[in-house]
Amino acid sequence: MALKRLRYILTLTAFLAAAFAQPVAIARAAGANVTDRPLPSLATFAETLTNGESHSLRGVYVPGVLAHQVVQQPAGDPGFVSSDRDLLTQFQQASQLGSTGVLAHNFLAGALFSDIQPGQIIYLVYGDGYTSAFVVRDALRYQALQPTSAYSAFVDLADGRQLGASELFVSVYGRRGALVLQTCIEAEGISTWGRLFVVAEPFHRRALQQYACATCL
Repeated sequence: MALKRLRYILTLTAFLAAAFAQPVAIARAAGANVTDRPLPSLATFAETLTNGESHSLRGVYVPGVLAHQVVQQPAGDPGFVSSDRDLLTQFQQASQLGSTGVLAHNFLAGALFSDIQPGQIIYLVYGDGYTSAFVVRDALRYQALQPTSAYSAFVDLADGRQLGASELFVSVYGRRGALVLQTCIEAEGISTWGRLFVVAEPFHRRALQQYACATCL
């Protein structure tokens, strides 16, 4: 089991550095404006994605922010991220650590991830029409010290703490039951300068009330 876990971590180490390094000019030309259409209702959105597959993640809905279909990574290609402006990609290996990962390029649908704020609700839509709700707890931002290296260390922009790539992967995706939306941060002319992780946990009204009270202190 330890060897299997290590393989997943090593795959993710490379993924954290390289998954988003596609030619920016091509991708931007494919989908300049990701916010040019009004959002449907959650019910309408879910209905369009129904295919009868109860365990298939089909969409992500954030009221007022995004309503995007989710596609799966091809077998054996954990670095795949859709280049379609209207699609998100489920990160299959996140499930090996007990979480749900959703990926998007920061110059396509991932540009909307930075608009998601703590306390907001994110809905996952499945193929049978079932929806599960998550409440956003945090938006984690890291700088990649070597943006093009598969073994880059990262710096937490909140406190300056430095982490290795595998350590970052486990700390983010090792939260059992959590939902993580991941994209890159562009800065200093580098599209893969950093990483943004929007972290949400299963929605419970009591948890949301506790969060709201804490933010008022």
